[in-house]
Parts: sequence; structure tokens; C-alpha cells
Amino acid sequence: MPRIVYITEQGWQAVELAPHQGVGRHPNNVIQLLDTIVSKEHCVIEQQGPSMVLRDLGSMNGTYVNGERVAGSRVLRHGDEIRLGNTALQYDDGTMPFHFAPPPPSPGVIHHPFVGSFDPATGAPLGGGAPQWVVKKRTAEAVEVPAHDHLVNLDNSKHAIGQQVAVQSKEFLPFDEAARDNAALRLDYERLRITWELLREIGLERDFDTLLSKILVALFRFVDADRGVILLKEPDGTLTPRAHRRRDGANVPINVSSTILAHVTKERAGVLTHDAGTDFAGGKSMFLNRITSAIVVPLLHEKEVIGALWLDSERIASFKAKDLELLTAVGNQVAMLISNTMLGLKVQQEIMTRDRFSRLLSPNVAEQVISGKLDIKKGGIQVPRATVFNSDLRGFTRMSEATTAEAMVELLNEYFELMVECIFKYEGTLDKFMGDGIMAFWGAPAFHADDAVRCVQCSIEQLEVLDQLNAHRASFGAIPLTAGIGIHTGALVSGYVGSSKSLSYTVIGDTVNISARLCGIAAGGQILVSEETANQLGGRFPLEQLPDAALKGKEKPMKIFQIRR
Repeated sequence: MPRIVYITEQGWQAVELAPHQGVGRHPNNVIQLLDTIVSKEHCVIEQQGPSMVLRDLGSMNGTYVNGERVAGSRVLRHGDEIRLGNTALQYDDGTMPFHFAPPPPSPGVIHHPFVGSFDPATGAPLGGGAPQWVVKKRTAEAVEVPAHDHLVNLDNSKHAIGQQVAVQSKEFLPFDEAARDNAALRLDYERLRITWELLREIGLERDFDTLLSKILVALFRFVDADRGVILLKEPDGTLTPRAHRRRDGANVPINVSSTILAHVTKERAGVLTHDAGTDFAGGKSMFLNRITSAIVVPLLHEKEVIGALWLDSERIASFKAKDLELLTAVGNQVAMLISNTMLGLKVQQEIMTRDRFSRLLSPNVAEQVISGKLDIKKGGIQVPRATVFNSDLRGFTRMSEATTAEAMVELLNEYFELMVECIFKYEGTLDKFMGDGIMAFWGAPAFHADDAVRCVQCSIEQLEVLDQLNAHRASFGAIPLTAGIGIHTGALVSGYVGSSKSLSYTVIGDTVNISARLCGIAAGGQILVSEETANQLGGRFPLEQLPDAALKGKEKPMKIFQIRR
């Protein structure tokens, strides 16, 4: 039996030829070519006597057989190469083995078998009609889709998908071609009008939930739908309903089929059904939920499916093929608006995240967190070893009593600026300011084997910087500042602590308390470290062991050491 052979991404494909079939870009053709420079009705391949004849229908870019443009019609021979736009096909008459070089891959070919009778004399379809609209029998596994809220129900049962209209997002036709096709002009006008109205109404909306709701409101004016749902793809690939609307305003759940959604997102093609109860085998839920007509299109942005748009009606044949073509095109505009808004929100969140972490972490550690190379998980995580630093100005309360509040704030800001710069220099994490005190730690979120060494080196440098600040203050007769520092190393818990509206990254545990206690007994200009910290220093700094200290909350005195400068 004669056939047409072609190659797609899936490999070799073949279409067995009937007595008559149209070839072109429009889905009404038995052989639909997904090629933007092929005409809607490009050519016909029909049987005339014992031969198959190709007849060009006055296509804009022509039909070529073995490199020669067909003028009128041409009898096909075994192995002939047929070119239409960017699509290459080969003719196999079925009488001998096919040993010809394969044609180059084609953009896409869809076979829509004609159901009906042919005139035995002419080979044309009886009734004068064109082959029926696309009918393809396919199945798709249902995927679990989480419910948005009580107003969206997901039917996760498995059943076959009935009728599918395979429509790609069509490009606008060149004017010379569209000018001769009133239907194409009308469709292009509708696409432009709807897109313009969508952009006019929602193009400046930045609130994400409001944007999705406005999209459904606008689409309800263009399409005679009773219910609508916008579903967006989550990072794990699941579809989540994010907006819904009912024309009647009733507070009743909207039922959508996860099987159809899975098919639409997998095939990247819209589905149109005029009678869901009949078209979808096993569609009992369609009947019970009063889904009669449905139109579902993927939301495509830069070739990626970011979600799906679901519209349905309780009336049979409520939607037309034009609605699917329009919604497919408009769906891409909607996807662009959604993606741009999501990108804007992501950038805004990243700016806030960058600002927040830049205040807490050294620049290089903050950059690792922001870029995702270093993960800070929400909730507490156990850190087996970290070093905690606490410092406090001595005599600051008495000093503040003799100074104006404005001057004290200015002094603290100057002091904190210098101290934090040292902390970040040694890649420490700033926890908080407590009055005139500072708490920082090493070992979370970034861990280094020499965290204790970094912390002590930072402390020494801080006291040196403080000496320089005091020398400057002495030049205008100001009182010098002195700080005591306490350092302890041990296990702790790090993570976000706070309410849902205000979270801060911090550490908690006995290690933190001991560091604070050591700071409390340190004299001005003194750096006290615990035995656990001293053991991590590896002889890098001169240590002086002090008498064991009885710290608050500890039953036994602790060994403590002073860092000699």
C-alpha cells in the first residue's frame, strides 16, 4: 500500500495513503504539517487510476518533487522526495523494498485519518466536505494534583483521553498571504485585540494573586465559559491551582481532571471537547460534575510549560475550534505575563535576601548563600562544633549618662562599623547587637576547620582597631572605650528563629550561654577563652591559664584561659 515516509524526533514515521488526502498547515488536512511556511491547504495527494498524483493548490512557497517545483499536478514515483517549506517527505509506492536515503527531519507531521466514503470515480470525499476535524485516540496517566482550596477539586482517576485538537501556537501570516485569507485576517485580528486588552488591563499588575484573578476575569469576556482555573507548575513538577472563577459566582467547587492536565502538559497541545461525557472514556466524573464542554491549553513560556489554563461549560459544543486557537495564542501571552511577574517577585525577594544576609554574613559567605552554593535551611539544624563570640563595652552605662542620646548612637554606630568589618574579614556570622554588646559565631552556616583560630584572630584585631579609635578620640579629649570578650567552642543549634512575619538567623544552646558568661567576667581589653576553644587553637596564640571560674548555671568551675596580646 502506498505511503508517505518522514523522520521526526521520534525517528522513522509513515502515513498510509488513502484515495484522497489534503496536505497543509491547517488541522482539517489528513496530513497536517507543523511548518509555519507551509500554506493552510498546500497540496493534495490523490489516486488517479493506478497512480498516486500530487496536485499543488496554488501554495505561496510551492511544492517540490525531487527539487522541481510542481506546476499543476505530478505523478509520484517510488522514492520521490516531496518538499513543502521546511518539511521533507518521501513517497513509497509499497510494491518494492524502500532503500532510499532518509529525508532530513521534519518540523512535525500529524496524521488525521479521514472517516467517510470516497467517490470511486474522482477519489474525492463524498458530501463535498473536507476531512473531519482532528480526532486522535490517546491515553495519559493521571498525575496527582494537590488541591488549591475547597473550591477546586481534582479528579485523579485514570481514563482515556477522547478527542484532541492538535493546535500549535501559530505565527502571524505574512500580509501578502493573509490579505487573501479573510479567515486568517479575522483570527489574527482577534489575537491582537485580546492580547492588547489583556495587556491594557493587567500588564501593570504586580500583585501575583490579583494578576491571576484579573486574567480569568478578562478571559471570561472573550470565551463563553462557566468556570475557569489557572494551575501553575511547582518545582517538583506538580500542578497547583492558583486562581479560579465561576461565572455564576457560586461558592461551589470547580472540578478538573488531572488526566487531561497531564496530557496537555505532556503533549504541549490544547484539548477541546464538545461533549466530555462522551469524549472521555470512563468519564463518569465528567457527567456527575456537569463538565460538558472543556477547553484546556498549556501555558508555555520560552518552550517550557509553566502551567495550564482550564475553562469548561455545562453546555454541549459551547466552544469552537477558533476558541482553542485563540486561547492557545493568548495562553502564551498569559504565560509571559505570569513568568515576568514571578521573575519580578523573585528579583525582589533576592534583593531582600541579599540585603538581609549582607547584614549578617561576610560578603563571600553571603554570596554563596544567595547563589545557592551554601544552603541555610529553615528550622534548626544541629551543628556539632562552632565557636561563639561575645563582646561588651565596659563602663558604657556610666558614659551614656553624661552624653546625649544622639552622640551615643553616633558613637555606637562608629564602633559597630569597625568591629563588624573585622568579623566579616574572618568570615564570621554576625548574630545580633545587644545594647553595646556584639554576638557573632563561626561554624554556621559555613564551616572551616580553623573557625576557633579565626574567631580569636578577629578578637585580637578588634582590640587593636579599638586602640586606634581611642587614639583618635583622645585627640579631642573623649573618654577611651574598653571591651571585654568571651569565646567558647561546642555544639549548638542554628537556624531561623522568630515569627512567620519576622525571622532571624541565629544560634542557640549552652555554647552560646557559656560564651556570654565568659564575656561577663572579662575585664576591659581582655579576651577569655574556654578550655574547649583553647584546644582548637593548636598553639597559634600565647595562652595564660587563669584560675578556674565558677560561671552562672554551671555546677563545676570551668578552666579558662586569657589570650596574651
